[in-house]
Amino acid sequence: MKVRKNLKYLALFLILSVSLFSLSGCHSSFNIDNLAYTVAIGLDIGENNKIKVSFQLSVPGSESSSSGSSQSDSSIVNTIECSSIDAGINILNTYLSKEVNLSHCKVIVFSEEFAYFGVGEALYSLMNNVQIRPDCNVIISRCSAKYFLDNSTPILEKLSAKYYEIAPSSSEYTGYTDNVTLSEFFSDYTDTLSECHGILGRCK
Repeated sequence: MKVRKNLKYLALFLILSVSLFSLSGCHSSFNIDNLAYTVAIGLDIGENNKIKVSFQLSVPGSESSSSGSSQSDSSIVNTIECSSIDAGINILNTYLSKEVNLSHCKVIVFSEEFAYFGVGEALYSLMNNVQIRPDCNVIISRCSAKYFLDNSTPILEKLSAKYYEIAPSSSEYTGYTDNVTLSEFFSDYTDTLSECHGILGRCK
């Protein structure tokens, strides 16, 4: 009888333990409210340091803005002069209230001047970053990358991320652009028999 009573208490204890663990929520600092999503990265020649890195960050809640909203309503551009892309990310993290996340980056913009002096070091940094997807597009801008990001205004899309994602697909029905991804750009860069190329970015 005593053994049966002990088994009953043991079963009750196990049921309560399982219930408590299944009902308890998990807390993590890596939730959507604590992340600043980058939709585009621009690279220019720096003045005092090696490069200028521009991060176009999506503004939360911008999808609910009015149809007449401007580019500044859906995103903001932060530019940092630094020694490398990784250093720029660390500097940006020090004064933003959220952690920079690159998993939704749609385009990498190299200014024509930056591309002229070589993209090798920056390209390897981008490829080694686990958050940056290899299918994001590469743009070579005639003007500075910062100016390009500041003035790339979506006409039929409210969100910059959606605009950057859809715009290169026009290569499917026109002959005026090409859908060049980061992985293709890197492959051509490292191939001794190929020349890397990107989407031409014209400025207003």
